[in-house]
Amino acid sequence: MGQFLGFVTGVGVSLVGVLVANILTRRRERRHVVEERRFEIFMKLMDLHSSYFWFTVAELHKEAVPAETRRVCHALAWQIADMLRAVDEVEFLEQTLAVTLGPTFGTAAERYEAMGRLIDQLGIKVNPRYAKKIREISEANIRLLGSGGSSNAPGAPGHSQT
Repeated sequence: MGQFLGFVTGVGVSLVGVLVANILTRRRERRHVVEERRFEIFMKLMDLHSSYFWFTVAELHKEAVPAETRRVCHALAWQIADMLRAVDEVEFLEQTLAVTLGPTFGTAAERYEAMGRLIDQLGIKVNPRYAKKIREISEANIRLLGSGGSSNAPGAPGHSQT
């Protein structure tokens, strides 16, 4: 009887160990997926923010936003929404949907500023050093473009590949 009880206890402990390992592995994998999606959302939001800059310029000059810019921003906003739908554990879900799709902003400049603040908050979760530096670069490029200059960054409009 003692051997049988020892055997059953050993099997029980092993099953509990396997169950705990399985739960921890799944939790770690899910956390990894959330971290990947958080980064993808952050990058798409950065892209949307830089494209949305042209809405503020058009608003300032009382001009129409080019159709291509509207199309790009619309597509990016819905890509972000789809990513959030897939992984709703990402922080700032409600704020991200509000800033990308919500009707509560009176001007393009207000939405642009709110998007910038959201990027800063999300960037802290993604990679604080990276977020700070990419934000500095983005703002410098926007200032340069806003003053009539052009960027020499690879892939920037007007940049030659030579």
